[in-house]
Amino acid sequence: MRALHFMKIDYMLTRKQMYFMPVFFVLAWVMGTGVSEGAMSLLVVCSYTLFVASIFSTAPFGYCVGKNRGFLLLLPATVKERVAGRFLYGLSFVGLLGVLCGILWGVYAMLGYELPLWTVALGLCELAVGILLMALEFLFFYLFGEGKENWQHLSNIVRIAPGMAMFFSMCYFVEEIDGIQGTMAVSMGIDPKVFAGKFMQVGVTAIVAALLLTAVAAAVCARVIEKRDYA
Repeated sequence: MRALHFMKIDYMLTRKQMYFMPVFFVLAWVMGTGVSEGAMSLLVVCSYTLFVASIFSTAPFGYCVGKNRGFLLLLPATVKERVAGRFLYGLSFVGLLGVLCGILWGVYAMLGYELPLWTVALGLCELAVGILLMALEFLFFYLFGEGKENWQHLSNIVRIAPGMAMFFSMCYFVEEIDGIQGTMAVSMGIDPKVFAGKFMQVGVTAIVAALLLTAVAAAVCARVIEKRDYA
């Protein structure tokens, strides 16, 4: 229960950035429609949204300095509860943006756009990658210490580079993905619809694996920093 309180505190500390999220979401949609159409544009929108999530989800580490750090240290909690709260914040933040992407998919479907099942599966894979990026970034910040000035430039690279790579990779391959999945289905001797169903299973499995790896990362962080002054 205390972990949830620390998650709420992180949302309070970073509430200003939430005001900008609608702007980034609209920007993601504009960029997606500029690159492609229909389901393909949605994949670009999702990748850009998760790119933003990989940056903004680490914001609490920057706020937990100075007076904020002293205040948080006064709150009764164990290291595991503090770390769990931080990881819950990251998961909920990425999940929130994932829900927004899902709503957009629903809107596109209501407007009559064709949304093949394999594109939905690929969207789940993108979400899994977003969760994994968040977990790895948290792992980096916890293991190497937060608020250390000598890590500022490296931390900025860690926050930006992985998500940016995912976004530009999706933009590059978005026009070729449809043909690739069709070619793979034919080469494997599988009906494209059946292949899409199996790909959907891969997407769900990726989400579960990402969540499990996040739990492992949280446990590692809590174990490593138990003797530190702050977590």
